[in-house]
Amino acid sequence: MKKMFVLMALVGGLVGCSTSKPQPVVQSLFNGRDLTGWVVMHGGDWTVEDGVLAGRNGKNWSTDPEVSGSWLRSERSYQNFILDLEYTIEGNSGIFIRSGLEKNPAFTGYEMQVLSDHGRAPSKGSAGSLYDVIAPSQNMTRPTGQWNQARILVEASRIQIILNGELVVDFDDATRSTGGYIGLQNHDDKSVVKFRNIRITEL
Repeated sequence: MKKMFVLMALVGGLVGCSTSKPQPVVQSLFNGRDLTGWVVMHGGDWTVEDGVLAGRNGKNWSTDPEVSGSWLRSERSYQNFILDLEYTIEGNSGIFIRSGLEKNPAFTGYEMQVLSDHGRAPSKGSAGSLYDVIAPSQNMTRPTGQWNQARILVEASRIQIILNGELVVDFDDATRSTGGYIGLQNHDDKSVVKFRNIRITEL
């Protein structure tokens, strides 16, 4: 019920704004062929395989807010938006939100944790969490190898995460940045993450 309320409120807000500005348009961030629109940061391997974006051989990640590891970022920055994507994960990864180019993007902005931890108790480091900030209400990640659907809603100081159809994070104190880059983490040499159907709707 809470999930439905959030989505209906969002749709209602967009319709209500239709007389003052153009309707938001869904745009693809990944063309399924190459890395057009993306920038590799600090190494790691990113390839496109059968229309899927795959990250391997990540390096240099730590919990130090001053130091960044390898990641892939959008060419341009964003402020308020809805990000929709699908992913599979074997190991560890993340989705960065409003991140800066300097230092650790998980701390200059925010990170939705992507982790193959199906069945484990939710925590500030489990799948679907806003990493090191707030635990998800439940761990909704699917078993390793299965595709997950994520929707991240970002507007002003509010971040909501819907994972596999369930609202798991509703955080209303996102004050680290008002805008920044969207990023995909390439965590380590044992982890493999894949993304597809990456779309953004600017609000």
